[in-house]
Amino acid sequence: MNLMSGLTGLLSASSEASLGIRQQFRDAFGEDHWSFEAAGWRFIGLNSLVMNSHLAFEAAQFDWLASEVSRARGPVALFLHKPAFLHSPDDAELPETSIRYVPQPARARLLQMLSSVDLRLIASGHVHQRRDFTYGHTRHVWAPSAGFTINDARQDRVAIKETGLVEYRFRPDSFEVRHVRAAGQVDVDIEELFAQMGGAH
Repeated sequence: MNLMSGLTGLLSASSEASLGIRQQFRDAFGEDHWSFEAAGWRFIGLNSLVMNSHLAFEAAQFDWLASEVSRARGPVALFLHKPAFLHSPDDAELPETSIRYVPQPARARLLQMLSSVDLRLIASGHVHQRRDFTYGHTRHVWAPSAGFTINDARQDRVAIKETGLVEYRFRPDSFEVRHVRAAGQVDVDIEELFAQMGGAH
């Protein structure tokens, strides 16, 4: 099993704190970037939370990715915590979007590195909204949160706000995406969680 880092503390933590948070993830779950081949595909997972951090392991991850890209044969599926972009790779960079999507200039560097491979899928999450669209020949699938939704007063609505899961099935040269909900899964708004925790957030 391969897991993606979704530790949002990395987004605002100091360099020293970020190193500690990242190490905690690695101790518990293994590496925060990975690659393997299966069903005729190359699967690549990256830690998108460190992109534009200027920390040493951001550069190390890009160096590692360059090596993986050079070995890729056949279709590629990329897994990130943060979506690559909202509408297009050239979307304007705003303070709110740099937190929500892979920020520039790391986004441009990432997509340029992957332009030489047959990138069929970018799978992500982070936004707590379900979305499925195609840009060029790459399908972008945003998984919603399995735990809670964020109301419109706290977050702009750009897709479907619901809890749920995404199931992928890969075959040589093709794949299937199923947007599903677990049995008994319900939408829980973040305000309900804050109320249970007590105090204002």
